[in-house]
Amino acid sequence: MFNGRNQPELSDAVLGSNGFWGEIKVGDFQKQRSIPLQIPLDLVENALVYAIDSVELDLLQVEEFYREKGYQFVEQLPSILHSNSTGTASRMHRLFEKAVFARAKAELLPEFTTLSAREIHEGREATSEQRTLEKEATMAIRAIKGKKRSSAALI
Repeated sequence: MFNGRNQPELSDAVLGSNGFWGEIKVGDFQKQRSIPLQIPLDLVENALVYAIDSVELDLLQVEEFYREKGYQFVEQLPSILHSNSTGTASRMHRLFEKAVFARAKAELLPEFTTLSAREIHEGREATSEQRTLEKEATMAIRAIKGKKRSSAALI
């Protein structure tokens, strides 16, 4: 709806990772995770940078494994490794993106309540939602590592 005010738009910025996992599009994050466009772009980008770095750290062994096999980018992975019509590379990149987006949104959740005077964000249980998002990121990371949803090990 046109109301005469400048309306913020989705960002077309692209954030790079360490090179192996590919790029993250800020606008995709804003759209897929329903990030209010009123949240300053630098805050959104900072949350994504934090999330990218933390997910890359969690996946360091996976990256090293594939680099030792001669793959320098996730896009180079053969699609025959999984019986997935979208191929391994896009599957792994999507899971990486899912983990990054979940962690970045968890990081931004406190901004939702301070930003909006509307009732839609009032009473929202941020810590519970943050835990849920962190679990989502963990599940995506476990999937990339080839692990099941949960496991137990002797200490």
